[in-house]
Amino acid sequence: MLLQNLSFNGWLNGITALLCVLFAGGFGLFMAFQSKKQKSNLLLYGGLMGFFAGMFWLGPTLDFLLVLFTGENLPSPEIWGILTFIWPGPALVTSMWVGGEVVLTKKKKKLLVVIAIIIAIVYEAILIFDTSGALRDYGDPGGVELYDISFEIGHPIFIAVILMFGMLFVFCGMGALNQGLKTAGAIKKRFIYLSIAFFLFIFVCAVDAFFEVVQIVVLVRGLMIFVASLMYLSLRIKVV
Repeated sequence: MLLQNLSFNGWLNGITALLCVLFAGGFGLFMAFQSKKQKSNLLLYGGLMGFFAGMFWLGPTLDFLLVLFTGENLPSPEIWGILTFIWPGPALVTSMWVGGEVVLTKKKKKLLVVIAIIIAIVYEAILIFDTSGALRDYGDPGGVELYDISFEIGHPIFIAVILMFGMLFVFCGMGALNQGLKTAGAIKKRFIYLSIAFFLFIFVCAVDAFFEVVQIVVLVRGLMIFVASLMYLSLRIKVV
């Protein structure tokens, strides 16, 4: 009976969110565990980045599972927001480590990571202390739909998110692409794969964070699984 209450859009939203958590998050953990075998810090931080990225969909996943088993959504949109949007901070820090490792000198990489940590702390503080103001709630889903929540445009957290996207685009996406265009062989393949993965990741997160999910959810979240695979392929390429 509980299964019949959820709408088609709710099923679509929930299943694709669950797949993102399982595949992207799981792939990230697999990469992190593989790093010991490969003796690669790059694979370790890339794996952690992938895991944190997969957890971006933890909120809708838990909301979906709760509706299936109890017929009720998560207790509040604020809880959904924390479960979903708490992960960009650590994802930014690990991605800047990966981006800095492949395109910057060691000294510049440390500076980039420190800046990312500061931005992440500010972002997390805004989210935790002003959750209801930072997020736009589209109404009570009533156990028929899942929560559909996005960032409030113009709020300080919106500016922080745009800044995060900008850092990913410049230091990871464009940085890797620039290196790929200047190199050849296996290292060129690594950089090109990495740049494509970052560009697609930014696109997926931007659409899912700022627009109504169900309209393009299958395409966008399907891309996230491809991003995780491409990230793994790029980071496991051995460069001699």
